Amino acid sequence: MPPTEQPIALTGGSGFVGSHVAEALLAAGYKVRALVRRPDRPGWLKGMRVEVVPGDVNDFEATCKLVEGVAAVVHVAGLTSAKELDEYRHCNAGGTKNVVTAVRRLAKDAHVVLVSSQAAAGPSPDGRPVKVGEACRPVSSYGKSKLEAEMILNGTKGIGYTILRPSAVYGPREKAIKDLFVLTSKGFTPILGGGKPMIQLVFAPDVARSVVAILERGPRGETFFAAHPEVLSYTDIARILSRLRTPPAKLVNVSEGLVRVAGKVMGVISFFREGPPVFNAEKANEMLQPAWVCDVGPAQEALGSPFTTSFEKGAAATMNWYRDEGWIKGG
Repeated sequence: MPPTEQPIALTGGSGFVGSHVAEALLAAGYKVRALVRRPDRPGWLKGMRVEVVPGDVNDFEATCKLVEGVAAVVHVAGLTSAKELDEYRHCNAGGTKNVVTAVRRLAKDAHVVLVSSQAAAGPSPDGRPVKVGEACRPVSSYGKSKLEAEMILNGTKGIGYTILRPSAVYGPREKAIKDLFVLTSKGFTPILGGGKPMIQLVFAPDVARSVVAILERGPRGETFFAAHPEVLSYTDIARILSRLRTPPAKLVNVSEGLVRVAGKVMGVISFFREGPPVFNAEKANEMLQPAWVCDVGPAQEALGSPFTTSFEKGAAATMNWYRDEGWIKGG
């Protein structure tokens, strides 16, 4: 779908991935209408030429205002950290249901693009890349809620849609793994889980480019994994990070057992605090799965190979951004 007079509705645009999607849509010539919980605090959308609708995806009236008359809806908004499954479901599945219901009512011809997660499919049970269409085996509450969101969308008749499942996303503006870059800048890079788990990563601007390509391709009821083809061990990741510093940071092994203990301790602490946990036992278990690998070939072929940024190149760009923004000093 080429750019039209009708806007593209965007949820989650003020956040990390969503803001990169907004930039890519604007650069491609699309008009963007974004749902923003606090218009006075638009997050990373500040300064972008975006039409703002106050509210969030759990507000059905606001969601209706967002989607009315749009050409497409890119649904990025989601909860990535919560204390229990019901919280994830309320936002990730419930929010998707609101979007779908609003589209059926006010924008029946709109292409709905759901930015889901590799967590919905789950890790590889045998080390082979997981393919679209294989049985899903989510190992976390987050993954289960994302799978429920997918099921809501592909179970709704009369809606054209595409589902995108990004692997672990990193890049400028990302906060969840920022600490790894901070530690590296201070001279120490942890090798998590003994370094053995295998994973594919994806650079946020590459995800954004894939969303634009999906809109150009049109709704075909397809599901794609979004990841760079390279498969990295946690040792590989640590070595690449360590070289972002001069002299290179010292590699420090953090065993699987220590990661699990940290998850349990942080989970107990977060139970007595307001807000979602930064880290807990479930997140530790998810992180330590032997192989988070997926078949990205179909997406590369269908979408014009948007996943081109290696971790070495993307990590350097991310580190430079952190330094430029003052998130990291020195190193």
